[in-house]
Amino acid sequence: MIDIGAYRIGIIGSGNVAHHLAHAFYRQKNIQFTEIYTRNKLTGRVLADAVQVEFIEDIDKLSADILIICASDDSVGSIADALKGMDKIIAHTSGVVSIQKLSVASANYGSFYPLQTFTKTREVDLKEVPFLIDGSNRQSKEIFAALAKLVSNKVCFVADEQRRKLHVAAVIVNNFSNHLFSLTQDYTDSLSLDFDLLKPLMQETVAKALAQNPKDIQTGPAKRGDKNTISQHLEMLNDSKLKELYLWFTQSIEKYYE
Repeated sequence: MIDIGAYRIGIIGSGNVAHHLAHAFYRQKNIQFTEIYTRNKLTGRVLADAVQVEFIEDIDKLSADILIICASDDSVGSIADALKGMDKIIAHTSGVVSIQKLSVASANYGSFYPLQTFTKTREVDLKEVPFLIDGSNRQSKEIFAALAKLVSNKVCFVADEQRRKLHVAAVIVNNFSNHLFSLTQDYTDSLSLDFDLLKPLMQETVAKALAQNPKDIQTGPAKRGDKNTISQHLEMLNDSKLKELYLWFTQSIEKYYE
């Protein structure tokens, strides 16, 4: 049994994921959350002050036993290089970076990936967020799992390749759908239409997809084979990018339900 309270914990980073993890760790009174390091001293100090831990200016001055790297995918490797010889237990929060990137810095490393979208201005209930855990050995896995279970009720052991494939799926359902929302709002704004009128529809669409198998709830002119409506829609779309996407999705739906 791992006594996670015996380890000092630090966070590297001050972005969206670091913000939410830091506040979650701060609320846990049975762990030693001690420090934050980031190259951006301004945002790092603000976050450290908010959660009442020490801000570390130099990475080689980190004293925590466990370091959670909440940084961009591209910077994980350079951070690992900077941690060489420090004998830390290290995990990153990336969906796509292999845990092997951390092997240059420690024998005890892994992933601590929260499968969710984060912004600093919106609260997220981490208890409902899946944490995908992996580790270089049994001890690392147990440590990261014990820490994750303090903040989440959904902790899973997921190896590199499966985590990376789940990240692809996450990008599609989150980033791509949000981009469609953005393009749609640009369209309605260009015609002085109220985008807010679509929000109950957006909410119901997501609610149904969560409650049922998405392929069983498809509606719309493409599913019905309503060629006249599709033609009218294409004529009304004055944005070439949105028109191209409308045509692609229409053809994809038609083929899917042939």
